[in-house]
Amino acid sequence: MVFIMKLKCYFYTMKFFICVILFCFSFGVFAQKNLTALEINEPIRLDASFSEEAWSKVQWESNFTTLKPIPGKIPSKPTEIAILYDKEAIYFGVKCHDHGDSVSRVLSTRDDFNPNLDLIGIFLDTYNDKQNGFFFGVTSVGVQIDSKIFNNDYNDLLNLVWNSKTIINKDGWFAEIKIPYSAIRFPKKDVQDWNINFGRAISRFREESTWQPVNPDLENYLLESGKVTGIKGIEPPLRLALIPYLSGYIDYSKENGASTSYNGGMDIKYGINEAFTLDVTLVPDFGQVVFDRQVLNLSPFEIQFNENRQFFTEGTELFNKSGLFYSRRIGVQAPPGVLNNNLEEDEVLINTMNVPRLYNASKVSGRLKNGLGIGVFNGITAAQFGQALNILDSTEREVMISPLSNFNVIVLDQNLKNNSYVTLTNTNVLRSGSFYDANVTGLNLKLNSKSNDYFIEAQGAMSAIMNSGETSLGHTWGVETGKQRGAFAFSGEYYEESDTYSPNDLGFLRANNSRVFGLNVAYRDFSPSFWKLNKFITNASISQERLFAPNLYGATFWNLRSIMVNKSFNAWGVVFNGSMTESNDYFEPRVWGENFIRPIWTNCRTWFSSNYQKRIAVDAGIGYVFVERDNWWEWNYDAEVRFRVSDRLFIIPKWDQSFQNNSEGFAVEFRKPSESLDGIIFGNRNRKTSTSTLGIDYTMTNRIGLTFRLRHYNSKIDYNYFYELLDNGRLNRLDDYTGLDENGISYYDINYNAFTIDMFFRWVFLPGSELNLVWKNSIFTTDSDVAENYWNTLNNTLKNGPTNSFSLKLIYWLDTLSLRKKAI
Repeated sequence: MVFIMKLKCYFYTMKFFICVILFCFSFGVFAQKNLTALEINEPIRLDASFSEEAWSKVQWESNFTTLKPIPGKIPSKPTEIAILYDKEAIYFGVKCHDHGDSVSRVLSTRDDFNPNLDLIGIFLDTYNDKQNGFFFGVTSVGVQIDSKIFNNDYNDLLNLVWNSKTIINKDGWFAEIKIPYSAIRFPKKDVQDWNINFGRAISRFREESTWQPVNPDLENYLLESGKVTGIKGIEPPLRLALIPYLSGYIDYSKENGASTSYNGGMDIKYGINEAFTLDVTLVPDFGQVVFDRQVLNLSPFEIQFNENRQFFTEGTELFNKSGLFYSRRIGVQAPPGVLNNNLEEDEVLINTMNVPRLYNASKVSGRLKNGLGIGVFNGITAAQFGQALNILDSTEREVMISPLSNFNVIVLDQNLKNNSYVTLTNTNVLRSGSFYDANVTGLNLKLNSKSNDYFIEAQGAMSAIMNSGETSLGHTWGVETGKQRGAFAFSGEYYEESDTYSPNDLGFLRANNSRVFGLNVAYRDFSPSFWKLNKFITNASISQERLFAPNLYGATFWNLRSIMVNKSFNAWGVVFNGSMTESNDYFEPRVWGENFIRPIWTNCRTWFSSNYQKRIAVDAGIGYVFVERDNWWEWNYDAEVRFRVSDRLFIIPKWDQSFQNNSEGFAVEFRKPSESLDGIIFGNRNRKTSTSTLGIDYTMTNRIGLTFRLRHYNSKIDYNYFYELLDNGRLNRLDDYTGLDENGISYYDINYNAFTIDMFFRWVFLPGSELNLVWKNSIFTTDSDVAENYWNTLNNTLKNGPTNSFSLKLIYWLDTLSLRKKAI
């Protein structure tokens, strides 16, 4: 109760502060267009022919304005839009006038937008806050694309249930769209007042246009939107959907042979009221999730991977807003402090036995009429076990690496005028047994001027680690301000993280204990009159990093980059960045209080990207790093070719390599050396990393598609000689230490391979219902044979024998509103 009273007091203080700041900003705003919706009683048959009488009575709007390639022009082809509505849904009619034989007929999978599509999009802001909304799009061949819009970020992993129909004829292509009220959220009132915008893409011209003009500097379709009027007398319907699933797996590996398993469970979506939705997953199955893009990590820091589990990517925008929620902590990626909690002094963790079972997870989220967004998340995971190795006597034992755990997130997000906001986030982790608990509370604030030209953004958070009756507190705070619109943009920032700040139990932070000062400036020309360009952007920045405690100098970095797009829609760019002085790296030694002095370096890179509208497009880049120390140098290159074989088939191979020669860093042991050395050992090494990928997309219809993703990652580390790190941060070469065992095999050299295949067949047989057939193949190997060439390495990797998984999953969407209508 005391906490709530303190929170209220703090909230009102912040509200007063916000009002004072907002009073200081006063700029002009754009006039909004208006589009009147017509109420209907007759049924609408979705056939894109507009044969119903209502379509002849409704107000049709046109007068679109280009956004790309040159903003503010009349589009090459006209577009007409109209809106109908009844008690069940809102209907959109779209006429995309064009030459019928020129309209794109390229097929893609749902939510997979690419530049070869002709598209119409609807941007819907039902709460008029210009920050939150929905995007509904349909291509000329009927492929649906939808997203949840949150602060100009689009989450296309949210699959809503709606209907559409398109046709192509000699006059262009036409679309009829029905969006049930159960698919969106809107306030419960008699007269609705929504912001809306429409966008059209014509692929062959690389042209994008909008109904309400949108400036290219922010490219925010909700901030600069029109109005839809005339919608009244509608009510938010009952929103209850049951989404059961059944899945079966056949797994095979050379070591374990074949095994089968079956699963069943359910997701539940329930509209608590017109604003809030409860999402629950019961006995979830994430077996068809794509593989992580594994890499060989020699750094002292943890690697951050993308979240691919649908429940944790769908409808989680509010929880991710403050950057304190990293959902992979729940059942996938426990922090190092938890993994090592039960290890003895001479033990290391060598294996984790599967991922812990997620018993259940639920989230409630929504937004009130006054713009207050509220989100509550909770998840419970089972205990996880692993194998610990004693490096002294080579004995192994089973150890608990993560106990029964409860994860909780609470978010309060208040929309303010001018696309501004203030957000309070709390994350909490409770663990059973001797494991520690953790809590983080953060506050984020952004204030924009009335025209959104200028902004000030601030954030702060406090962490608490509670272990055996003791609490360790840490903090972070930062502020950034500047100009974000127009040809010239600039900003200055400062942020710090204390040496005890620890958000990683339900968040992700690469490293704490830092202070950063930064200045940025940019110039953007979206209709340049030189070099036959469509776009020219350049920006420069400088930053300095220091330790928080003690306040010691780290490094000073600079960055300069430019991007250009010509009239043929080919893009290229250059990047120059580097350090201005030698840098003090306090983390690379792995021992607190020591530091490694890194040399001055300068990176130069250039890249090229050809027009994706062509049947064959190329992306390529090359870079070189000059290092001011002995014979240390680095370079890299990459190339990707995009083959549009037909309107249904895309093939995209990619190859990239990076080389580090005579680089210096902490000598990471992959086997325990028999010879024990005092001090901190560094190495002079060569590293060669090769990554090859192959992507194939074959779309049979607008509801059936096949995707294939192959990836082979190979990284070789070959040590030349070794050093001892001195107290002054310099290195002293160890001429008598080779790092080899009695058989001449290195303790440090490694040849790491990760080979994965994800093949996914998807059939959306009804809106929200689908059948998925998945093949997953994986091989992960390590050895010390660093002299092999790439193809021999790949061949030997494949000989190790893969782990194969074949699975079939049926998902069915049961909408109780539809079931009730059928019953009636």
